[in-house]
Amino acid sequence: MSERHRTPTDWEIRERISDIRNEQRKFGFMAQYLWLGRVSEVFGKYMPKRDSFRLTEFDGEEAVIFYVKTAKRDGMLRPVALPLDKKYEPWAEPVYAYMDECKQEYPFALSDNPATSKKYAMNAARKALKGLWYPYADYTRGIPEPYTQDMVLDKRYDKKGYDEYLVELPDGRRGWAKNTETVIMNVPVDFRWKRATSHLFRKHRNALLRDTYRFDGTDRSIIGGWTEKSQEPNVADAQKFYTFQDLSELSPSVMRVLKRQANRYFYKLLIPYNKLV
Repeated sequence: MSERHRTPTDWEIRERISDIRNEQRKFGFMAQYLWLGRVSEVFGKYMPKRDSFRLTEFDGEEAVIFYVKTAKRDGMLRPVALPLDKKYEPWAEPVYAYMDECKQEYPFALSDNPATSKKYAMNAARKALKGLWYPYADYTRGIPEPYTQDMVLDKRYDKKGYDEYLVELPDGRRGWAKNTETVIMNVPVDFRWKRATSHLFRKHRNALLRDTYRFDGTDRSIIGGWTEKSQEPNVADAQKFYTFQDLSELSPSVMRVLKRQANRYFYKLLIPYNKLV
């Protein structure tokens, strides 16, 4: 492994963000990092409004809760609660203060068009993170492959009663197709290092919360917007039906629910930051 191929430290990532001269972009990336955010959750379609937070406390510890719209869950709100004491988190107060003092409704909108704003942010992140790399695990990716009816070997019904077709491609690969034109074939993608983009913030912060702050899978699903099943494999599939709540619109009752969720993990964040770096 070459020297460039190493995981950057938390301090290195924060330093790159802090060095950004444009304040709007800098505070936006600070928010994206703290929120385990996707770029669209800060700069794009799901960007926050200037009042998308509330000051509160947990057992006497002053805190701020940011209400983040989760991109891959149709904008469902999630609570990112952080201590305001800078000895625990030096960026929480500056981020909420920037949002609070912003004159525009969407503090991190880099363009009136959310898609353009997202694109500007992605370009700015690549520039700010130039020279940093991040490891990506191997995985299997589904690739659609065209097929003809003479390649169909069998037919069955899925759990919802829809037709599925067993297809064998000319190279011998087989798979079940849900339509009559393409079949999804799994292709392995090897472990690799990639040049850092703003998605690094979400990946790195998630690992930091797991390994340093001892967040369990449920804690990380709450703060990061993942499904609980994706973070806790032993959780029964049916749990998503029993624990589902409509958190799509902010209201006093929804804020109470979100604070109860955040209360589950907040105390774990009370570790002086200077002990982590």
